[in-house]
Amino acid sequence: MKKNPIALSLLSVSAAAVLAVGAWMAFFYAAEEAKMGFVQKIFYFHVPSAWMMLLSVPLMAVGAVGYLRTRRPAFDRLADSAVELAILFGALALITGPLWGRKAWGVYWVWDVRLTSSLVLVLTLVACKIVRSYAGPSARQVGAALSLLAVLNAVFVWVSVDIWRGTHPPKLVQTLEPSMKLTFWICVLGFHLAYGSLLWTRLRLARLEDDLEALEIERLEEQPT
Repeated sequence: MKKNPIALSLLSVSAAAVLAVGAWMAFFYAAEEAKMGFVQKIFYFHVPSAWMMLLSVPLMAVGAVGYLRTRRPAFDRLADSAVELAILFGALALITGPLWGRKAWGVYWVWDVRLTSSLVLVLTLVACKIVRSYAGPSARQVGAALSLLAVLNAVFVWVSVDIWRGTHPPKLVQTLEPSMKLTFWICVLGFHLAYGSLLWTRLRLARLEDDLEALEIERLEEQPT
């Protein structure tokens, strides 16, 4: 990722502005859902969070496959950054979902197929981070291989609602009332911009970490024995 702090700053400011507009629209502009009332507004943050989690998976897969084939550090940085963002947005989805579910189901959690598979996906990604940090010299290869298993889980998460009609609601975006649909897509845009800003920042940080590690290795090699 090229060094361009001005572009990154513009992206970050744009993300913050669009998210602020989306939040305002969610609470003050979008129509209130007839059955669930005010709590339904979690939808505008829960669904984009889940989407960003799933968006990270193909980026993670590209980085993992690229690193396993070429051993290029840039691919490893992409895979690791995508894993971290998938965990972040997955955690947001797992936090906002139960808050919504408490109103819809009367309990914070049910072992629905979509919920359970999403939890397993996030735990698998956490395992990728742990392995990458503590698996020794082959940590990056093992972490990349493990992350590829998360791809199958992510596909399962995406199709589970259409295959199994559990307690989790189906995909109903196209049936939203116009003010709700506009608000939803503004929030989705804000989350995409935020994701881009976070990914860019994390890749720059990973590059600096690699450069620092290389300098430390070079310093140790130059020390007299």
